[in-house]
Amino acid sequence: MLKIFIYLSLLLVYLQAQISIEQAWRKVEDLNDGLKATQSDIYRARLKRESAQNLSNPSLTLTANYTHFNDSIDLDINHLSQQLNTVLTPLTGQKIPSSIPLLNQDIGLVNLNILYPLYTGGKIRAAQSAYDAQINEAVAMEHLEKDKAFLKLVHYYYGVVMAQALYRTKLATQKALQVHYNHAKKLKSQGQIAIAELLEAQVKRDAARIESKKAQHQLQIASTALSLLIKEKNKPKSPLFISKILQPKEQYIQKSTTKNAGIDLLNAKTKSADALIDAEKSAWKPKVIAYGNLNLYKGSSPVEGLTPSWLVGVMLKYDIFSHQDRNKEIEAAKLLRNKVLSLKTQAQEDLRLGIEKTYGEMMLYQEEFSALSSSLALAHENYKLRTLSFKEGLSTSSEVIDAQTYLSGVKTQRYNAAYNYIKQLALLCILSGNAELFFRFEHKSIKVK
Repeated sequence: MLKIFIYLSLLLVYLQAQISIEQAWRKVEDLNDGLKATQSDIYRARLKRESAQNLSNPSLTLTANYTHFNDSIDLDINHLSQQLNTVLTPLTGQKIPSSIPLLNQDIGLVNLNILYPLYTGGKIRAAQSAYDAQINEAVAMEHLEKDKAFLKLVHYYYGVVMAQALYRTKLATQKALQVHYNHAKKLKSQGQIAIAELLEAQVKRDAARIESKKAQHQLQIASTALSLLIKEKNKPKSPLFISKILQPKEQYIQKSTTKNAGIDLLNAKTKSADALIDAEKSAWKPKVIAYGNLNLYKGSSPVEGLTPSWLVGVMLKYDIFSHQDRNKEIEAAKLLRNKVLSLKTQAQEDLRLGIEKTYGEMMLYQEEFSALSSSLALAHENYKLRTLSFKEGLSTSSEVIDAQTYLSGVKTQRYNAAYNYIKQLALLCILSGNAELFFRFEHKSIKVK
């Protein structure tokens, strides 16, 4: 009972240490540093857009200043005061001063100012559209980064699965050649075969042992790379596969025009170029701004006392001449938009070609896999017959080794066909703009053992 419990516990730990391709992708989505950086860019772009939402609102500023003159400002009435003092002083005993203070030597002002853009010729709307385009660009860049991370995961994940399969194949070859070597020793001791055949069996067995160690080393490297990518030391659970269901390639081409990350990025850049054109055109239009001022503190000197406590007004501004050629700025913006549209057209053509090429290579790998499945059955049967014939003295050691080598080669080619098929399938899903489609194909597929 204790042994059963220990066995079940070890089996549970082993199963928990495995991870499917979809689970691995969720980990990459959550933990990949590159994706985190692009998500920060999206958040930053959205914050800037929210900030730009207030561009059409009035601005309210408080200004306070202190000024010190080299002297106070007075009105000189000395000539008048002398004439008046000759008459008034004997009567009243008072003298009229020779000057009247207008402005103190030290003055301070505190004002509340408001500016309200009533009409800007579309410049504010263009700026807000530009910020919207920046959000779209950031989202498209995140999509591109996800696509790169997904393809990298598929290569690494199924690279480990492939390395495991090759290692098992090399071990099986080593074991088979070890058994063959043991039989050869027995037949040699009975005088049924020559020493050359025994030595050949030994050489091939030793070579198979070296190949197994190489395959083991490659598996360790591939596993380490996968662990670093998903940030956990889990073994792949999903095997190699060949999909049973595949849509016509035209459907993938149609999807790519609306969902591909590269096309989304160019669409965002087109919107940004349109916003730039609108912004440049606004330079030809007048600006209408309402303004107001409230004097909160204006000092105690006579001139300051005459200053109004508040004022409001409307200002119209139109640049008759500018240090920039506004027409050329508009033309430059239009050229930028045309450039983006040309790049988009070229990208769509390249995308269509890429999908056709990827789809065609997938079909070739699928056909190769099917053909090799038939060859694998033949290779198994041939090796079985050659082994029995060798025991009965009807086949040579070289023929058995050739049969085993052929069997190992067919297995390897079959695994390679499935691995290459999976890589092309992942690329097809990315080009058509939907990485999640890969998992639907993986769930409904023929598993390669």
